[in-house]
Amino acid sequence: MKFQRQVLLPRRRQPLVVKAFRRSNFNAFARRVASGEALKDAWRTANDVFEQFVFEARKTPNDRELEIGTRWRAFTVDFRRNWPRYRKQLNDFLETPLGRSFSIIFYLWFVLSGWLFRFLIFAIWILPFDGPLLIGTIANNLVIKGACPACKKQFVGYKSQVIRCTSCGNIVWQPEGDFFHGDSGLSGPRKSEPEIIDVEFEEK
Repeated sequence: MKFQRQVLLPRRRQPLVVKAFRRSNFNAFARRVASGEALKDAWRTANDVFEQFVFEARKTPNDRELEIGTRWRAFTVDFRRNWPRYRKQLNDFLETPLGRSFSIIFYLWFVLSGWLFRFLIFAIWILPFDGPLLIGTIANNLVIKGACPACKKQFVGYKSQVIRCTSCGNIVWQPEGDFFHGDSGLSGPRKSEPEIIDVEFEEK
């Protein structure tokens, strides 16, 4: 069998045809200008371009804010979830000789660089305004209030002490740990009792 070699010939490109702007085009354009269609088309095109520009100008900051907000929320959630582990690692590092040396050097730099006095001056101006809010937040974290499950009387007290209802005398709040017998190293850690004890009365 004999194979014949095919010769590929280059394809000829079609020549570009340049059309001149004819008189009929001038007449059509003049008619559109006279009827106002050209002005309407120009106004419509400019309006569409301006609306597209305004839309892009509004969308870009929103996209950036959404992206930054999503990343910030993810960072805060991750930081809160891993904060106990980070605090333990930091405490373990500060207990080492290198950590103690680093803390001393940082304290000396903080005092000698003037940042301590700047912080104090800034706190003097801020605390009169934010002090009441800060004190209220701390007080809310230290104080517990609620209603007695038996007589529904309101009670208020500190979280570090046992609270009894002033009406029926039932224990409505008990802090974690056994404060009556004390915690000793021989007995080991005790499980905390429930924070709120529900008392039910049965009438006969």
